[in-house]
Amino acid sequence: MARLTELMQESSPKTKAREKPLSFPEKNYITDPDFESPISPIKEFVDLPDFPRCALGKHINIGGSTGVVVQIVNQSIKIKTVEGTIQSFNTIRLRILHGRPQYREVLRNERGQETREPLEQLEAPSPAEPPEAKQDIPAPLDFNREPKPISMFAARPDFPTCARGEYLDIGGYTGIVVDIVKHSLKVRASDGSMRSYNEEALRKLYGKSTAPVFGHKASGS
Repeated sequence: MARLTELMQESSPKTKAREKPLSFPEKNYITDPDFESPISPIKEFVDLPDFPRCALGKHINIGGSTGVVVQIVNQSIKIKTVEGTIQSFNTIRLRILHGRPQYREVLRNERGQETREPLEQLEAPSPAEPPEAKQDIPAPLDFNREPKPISMFAARPDFPTCARGEYLDIGGYTGIVVDIVKHSLKVRASDGSMRSYNEEALRKLYGKSTAPVFGHKASGS
């Protein structure tokens, strides 16, 4: 009789429920970004099946803007730079711009009509939040001039110092270099928005180009 009672207790639903392992939801944010880790291009992550979660906590480069992925919110990733600036990038747009060709498909607007958004519009992240540190901004800022391509400066030995105060065109984003902080260029647009670009990434992307860029003719032509 005692053995029968013991067997009933071993097979009871309550006993099995207690043995079932607990599961916890995965975190969608980090609190200790590592800015000393190697920088990887965003294209290494966008084609992975677990993107954007696979990019959480990674030090990445998106079009010259570098930072650590500190949060995932719906279909956006939050990037924090070493200066403390936060930028938001849409994961679908990142797949279209930096993923395999099948992601570069026709987009549809809310009415179902076929549209093709310009790459410049897709690439532009949300406006950056105000940085924590006070910026050393030269005055006055003169936007009434022709912006120069970043390739004119990225290959120079005195870059990025030579770019301070210049009105630049970086991948379609135009603005004046108002400060240089920890190997990053702070670029302010005429609408007041601010972006941060990593010096090393700009050298790699634009420092070796000799072809005409953004409608400007190459030197010596």
